[in-house]
Amino acid sequence: MHSDTVHVLLQILAAFAGARLLGNFVTLARLPAVIGELLAGALLGPQLLGVAQHTQFLEALAELGVILLLFQAGLETRTSALVAVRTAAVRVGLLGVAFPFVLGYVTAAAFRLPTAESLFVAVALVATSVGITIRVLRDLGFEQRRSAHIILAAAVLDDVLGLILLVVAKDVSRGQTNLVELFTLIAEAFAFVGFAAFLGPRLAARLSDLVERISTNLLYEVSIAVMLALSLLAEWIGLAAIIGAFLAGLMLSELSGYVRVERRFASLGVFFVPFFFVFMGSFIDFRAFSEARTLAEMAALTGVAIAAKYLGGFLGALHEGRATASEVGVGMVPRGEVGVVVAGIALSSGVATADVYTAVVGMVVLTTFVAPFLIRSTYARRAPAADDPAADDPAADDPAAQSPAIDMPGGSSDE
Repeated sequence: MHSDTVHVLLQILAAFAGARLLGNFVTLARLPAVIGELLAGALLGPQLLGVAQHTQFLEALAELGVILLLFQAGLETRTSALVAVRTAAVRVGLLGVAFPFVLGYVTAAAFRLPTAESLFVAVALVATSVGITIRVLRDLGFEQRRSAHIILAAAVLDDVLGLILLVVAKDVSRGQTNLVELFTLIAEAFAFVGFAAFLGPRLAARLSDLVERISTNLLYEVSIAVMLALSLLAEWIGLAAIIGAFLAGLMLSELSGYVRVERRFASLGVFFVPFFFVFMGSFIDFRAFSEARTLAEMAALTGVAIAAKYLGGFLGALHEGRATASEVGVGMVPRGEVGVVVAGIALSSGVATADVYTAVVGMVVLTTFVAPFLIRSTYARRAPAADDPAADDPAADDPAAQSPAIDMPGGSSDE
């Protein structure tokens, strides 16, 4: 028992200290802290120092970290902001799934992979790791841009469509199709998102008077329970837990008293969020670069993953102006834990080979690593203050564009 405790504490200390140390170091070069945290994961991971192993414990810390990150993003977003960008978000979501799926399947087929394996590869390219994008935008102070709201809304639709495609890929690999199960899953997913995104905030707004009468501590505890409950429900349905966490934050942002606890969640995130990026960085396997075929597959999938997501996001948001469309395009580029999960399912079911699994994980890691650089360079081209309405106005790029008014939340306070 004593040795297990020492090992656990060593993982926590090394992962947190390494993430903060390298995260702060890279900021000296004006790079997003997430780059340093990913590097810390690569150094501490099983391929080098072996301190940050792929244990259930570290994975749980990582999951809590990204859940908190998306919950905070939800707290800082109002439903009206997402409604204002709904047309662009639907276009980005649909094109951001269609392009990666089709091009991913074609690329996998070009390497003469079987149909079922090619489908799993295509599904792995569909997933967007919005947690990485939001973290970079928060670090840079751009999280209230109109493009950020489009990315968040589109990511929810991406996750629902990705879930449907994953079920289809599983059915193809088993050689059977259960239409009842598929349509039930679709209904559950859209019902959950619809309630949490639209009815939930209205219900929360009606409870504002009651919330004003309860203590800050109780509101904080209830908020944690709601965050975890919706994350669990999303995971149970088959969606990513981060979608439930984001929708929980979106609901609670409508409470007039939520600002009393927002700063507390920010403090909690300082500890937990770095574990997610350390865990993602720990998947980097430098040995994969020694296998010519694996390296070729990884390079091809990474190129397609970046180009397809950017193209889908850019075209989907083009009517918002070219600058906003470019921001949305790069914001949709990073893949994350969902891609690794899809690859893991394919490997464990015997559909994918170890080489293809490594290539997909390599694609996930490379897009995760490259995306912060792309996001920073693209957003820095148009860098007014985060609360400057011009930052969210398509008219800055297109005089004919009209920007709907967006109701943004106020500042944070504990009391």
